[in-house]
Amino acid sequence: MKNNLFTFATSELSQDAFICWCLNWINYPNEILYPMAKDIFSNLLKEEKNLENKEIEIRKQYKKIDVLVILKNSKKVYIIEDKTNTFENNQIIRYKEAIKNEIDTIKTVYFKTGFWFSDDDSVLADIKINREDFLGILNKYRGKNQILDDYCEYFERVTESEEKEKNYLISEEELTQKKYWELNIARSIITQYQFMRYIFSKRYIRSGRSIGGGVYTQYDILKDKVFPDTKNENLSEDKRTYSVFWRIDSKDKIGPYISINFYTEHSKGDIKPRCREDEYNKLFNIKRKM
Repeated sequence: MKNNLFTFATSELSQDAFICWCLNWINYPNEILYPMAKDIFSNLLKEEKNLENKEIEIRKQYKKIDVLVILKNSKKVYIIEDKTNTFENNQIIRYKEAIKNEIDTIKTVYFKTGFWFSDDDSVLADIKINREDFLGILNKYRGKNQILDDYCEYFERVTESEEKEKNYLISEEELTQKKYWELNIARSIITQYQFMRYIFSKRYIRSGRSIGGGVYTQYDILKDKVFPDTKNENLSEDKRTYSVFWRIDSKDKIGPYISINFYTEHSKGDIKPRCREDEYNKLFNIKRKM
């Protein structure tokens, strides 16, 4: 394996810098990577206007925005929110609000090179760019610059590793030779997602990490519902909120399993409402009749 810069430069800040570097070639029309930058502007950012002789400024971390592309002549900007393996948390909305009085036209871009989950589909952005989209442009210019080649080569390895991680099937050999915590389905959020996606093909799959650091993947059947105060406990609605979902979990001596869960929202030390039992029994009886 060659000594690749991006084996070490894996953070989102490093990728911010690489995105800036790629886009900034638009300001060097006589250089070999100028066509690559023009390709990105035209095919990924959907910038159809003639870019020649345009004054374009690339800023990094302006008002905490990962990458801000400013087309000064047309009074237009692109807010690029860059992610590797984390989720967007309404940053795009906040960043747009922060600069709305400074510019006439704002386009928002969600850019992610990590695995694409249901949460990524839900992000509100004018343009979404995934790893395949980005590499589809960059690969056309390989062999012209070592930094570019290293980036493409690094993500080839990432993609290869990810394809292996998608495999949720467990062989008999793995069951006998591996501890269950070593199985992909027990430790990998990608594997769990692929498994749940196979069952619930077009539904929203919730993914994340618990407080203890373990991965979880679930499909919500009922979310944030409120059960009636059948026991006259005078509880507010937020104390009577519940969800029902399928979830992948792992336990000692059992290993990975999928189960249906009835969960009520409450803080540590809260007394669990007795009326939740009535709602649980009602749902359980519906399930038995199905």
